[in-house]
Amino acid sequence: MSRVFVYDGREFPDPDSSLSVEDVRKQLSDFFPELTNADTREEHRGGEVRYTFARRIGTKGAGHPDIVKILRRVPEAHLAVFDLVSQLMDTDGELDAEAAATRQPEINLASAEAESYGRATRSAVDALRRIPQP
Repeated sequence: MSRVFVYDGREFPDPDSSLSVEDVRKQLSDFFPELTNADTREEHRGGEVRYTFARRIGTKGAGHPDIVKILRRVPEAHLAVFDLVSQLMDTDGELDAEAAATRQPEINLASAEAESYGRATRSAVDALRRIPQP
């Protein structure tokens, strides 16, 4: 059976069928930190199993940000979205809509990575701005 992973209404491809569902959730939490403690729901549909991740609602403690931890959450600067866009361009430099339609799970994952990079970068910049000036 094929596996599909769903979070926030978006489908993501199975990165490796040998990984447990828990391992896949941990990988996605690199892009969506709120999935670190997410609940998982399993649903069988035809020939596939859909795993839907839902974040748990809780309270977050206050305190000073650990700048090193924040900086470590900023992903590597080479984003998959750039490679994917170049693969989806036709010979005239236009987006190949048919090819894009067949690769929606990859597009979702690349988008999540780019969004995560943006959030992590903003968080790091905000933390650095809060450092008291001498």
